[in-house]
Parts: sequence; structure tokens; C-alpha cells
Amino acid sequence: MTAAQPLTASAFLFEDRDTGQALAQALDEQGVLGATDTGLKLVTQAARKAAEDQVGVVAGGLLDLDLGDLVIAGWRKHGELTAAAEHTAANPGTSEVVKLATHRIRSVHRPYVELLLNGAHLANVDFELEVEFVVTALVATVRDGHIVSLHTGECDLVATLAAEGFRLASRRTHLELPLMVRWPLLLHLGGGADPLPYGAKSPPAQRPPPAPAPARRRRGLRIHDEHRRRHQPKSPGTPAD
Repeated sequence: MTAAQPLTASAFLFEDRDTGQALAQALDEQGVLGATDTGLKLVTQAARKAAEDQVGVVAGGLLDLDLGDLVIAGWRKHGELTAAAEHTAANPGTSEVVKLATHRIRSVHRPYVELLLNGAHLANVDFELEVEFVVTALVATVRDGHIVSLHTGECDLVATLAAEGFRLASRRTHLELPLMVRWPLLLHLGGGADPLPYGAKSPPAQRPPPAPAPARRRRGLRIHDEHRRRHQPKSPGTPAD
């Protein structure tokens, strides 16, 4: 079974549009940057427009998430599938057919973009991406720890993107699961590593290093407000130029 090209969150939400431009337009229409309780209310209109354009570009990069991978991450937590994966991995050459009831996979991501004005921290623009899959009629074949095929399987997918509480984009559609995921995919490898090519040997088990504290994905963005800098009042006693 051959999978289609990866479907990212940005491509799903904005389809054929340029993601950065679409986000900048949505930020402007919703007045997101002007509504935040930050110094952006004090900068010039030109600087705020530049910030919207650049925040759109940076945030677009944060949406480069493969939706198929989110489905796989959800399946790695599903009891019947992981049990079949463990059993077939421990008994090479065996396979199991697993039928799953209707189930939901929900994933929420909260990246943010940091704004810097003339090198100083000005604000964080918080984004929230929520993705939910409702999977029905799923029948999968598991062999050697991998899902090697889906005989049936449909999915209702809805994704919503917001910034600072303002909805920027939302879309709902119906998809065929075999067209969303890469084949074959590994379900069990020492706690959820990335899929290996089918037939490849799993690496030996190793003691995992201590997990770092979770951190939200962020990007830094510098804003230079030349108008404000040139007209900033001088302190008393500052020599004239």
C-alpha cells in the first residue's frame, strides 16, 4: 500500500494559499497584535504591519506538522494495537488482524512567537492548534510490530488555529485513512520512537536519558521600529546630535 504525500497542518488549513500571507491577513483582520496588552499598541502602524507579516511567516513554519504522524502517535497509545504490535514483534513472521471501534484522537499544540522591539523583549504571541480525528471502521493488519496495511478506515478531521484567543482558521473534512499515513509504520519500539522501514531491525534497548522539562515551541522575531527610535525623547543632559 502506497501512501500519499504528507498532509501538514498548514496545507490542510490554508490549502493552496501561501501560509505566511494567509496568517498575516488573518492576524490583521482579527486585530490580534493590536488587541494584545503589549507595547505593540504604541508602535507605528507600519511597524505593526511589518510585525504581522513576519509573525505570519514564522508561525507558518510552526504549523509544519504531519497530520498522519499525529494519527500514528494516537495509535501508539491504543491498547489493542500496541498489544498486537508487541506480540508480533516478539514472534517474527506472525501477523494479527485488529478491528477497532470508533475512537477519537485529539492533539493540541501551543507554540508561540516572541517579539523583540529594538532588541528588547516586547511580547509573546501565543498560538493554539487543535486537531481532532474521529476514526471509524478501522481494520488493520499488524506484522512484526508494524501496521502493514489498513483494509478499511475512515476519518472525520477538524483542525482549528487561534492566536491570543482569536480564531484564525478552521476546517473540517472527511478523509480516507490509507491516504494519510506512511507505510508500513512501526507501532512499538521502546516507548514510541519514529517508524523504521519495514524489515529493518530494531536497535538494542537502551536506558533512556532523563527527560528534559517540556517546553513549548517558539520562534524569536525582531521588530525594528525606526520611526519610534528616531523620535524617542532624549534624557535630560543628553548632548545634542
